[in-house]
Amino acid sequence: MLIILAASLLPVIVLLVYIYRKDKYQKEPLPMLLKALLGGVLAGILDIILLTTFRFAGITTFSNELQNALYQAFYQAAMPEEFCKLFFLYLFVWKSRYFDEYYDGLEYAACVGLGFAGLENLMYVLEGGISVAVGRALFAVPAHFFFAIIMGYFFAFAKFRPWKKSTYLVLAYICPVILHGIYDFILMYNNLIQETNTAVAALLNIVFYIFFIFVWKVAARRINTMSGQ
Repeated sequence: MLIILAASLLPVIVLLVYIYRKDKYQKEPLPMLLKALLGGVLAGILDIILLTTFRFAGITTFSNELQNALYQAFYQAAMPEEFCKLFFLYLFVWKSRYFDEYYDGLEYAACVGLGFAGLENLMYVLEGGISVAVGRALFAVPAHFFFAIIMGYFFAFAKFRPWKKSTYLVLAYICPVILHGIYDFILMYNNLIQETNTAVAALLNIVFYIFFIFVWKVAARRINTMSGQ
C-alpha cells in the first residue's frame, strides 16, 4: 500500500517542488499552498459527484467511435474537471491577500491542478496497480499540471486586469478545456480504434507525443514569463 501511495504521489510532489522553486521573489505561505492543494482534492470529489449525477442525463454512448471519443473527452472529462478546478481556485484563492503577483496565479492554479491529479492518480493506481503509475507519472500528472498553468496564467490576468476580468476568467476555463479535451480525445479515440485501424492508431500515437510536447512548451513559456526569467 505504501508503494502504491508513493508511486501515485511522487510525480505530484516533484512538480509542486518545481513550481514553488520557480517563485524567486516572494514565496507563498505554505498554508495557502496547502489550501489550494486541498481545493484540487475537493475539485476531484466534486467532479465525481457531477459525473455520477449527470452520467445518465442524455446520450452517453454513440455508434460511431469518433463521436464516442469526443463525447467522453470533452463532456465527461475536460469540461467538468476544468470547471471544478477553476471553481475551487476562485473560491480559495481569489480574495486572498497573498495573491498579489502574476506568478501567484500560476502557482496556486498548479497546486489545485496537482491536488486533483494526485487524487485521480491514486484512484487509477489503486485499481490498475504499479504498472499504471509509470505511464501516469510521465503523462497524465504533467498534463494536469500544464493545463493548470494555462488556467493560472489567465486567472492572474483576470485578477490584475479587472477591466477584462470576465474575458480572462472565460479564457481561464475555455483554454484548459480545449487542451485537455484534445489530449483525452487522442488517447480515447486511439484506444477505441487500435484493434480495428492500426494505421490510424499508430499515427495518433505520433500526434499525441507532438501535442504533449507542444502543451509542455506553452506551459513552460508561461512559467518563465510570469516568474521573470
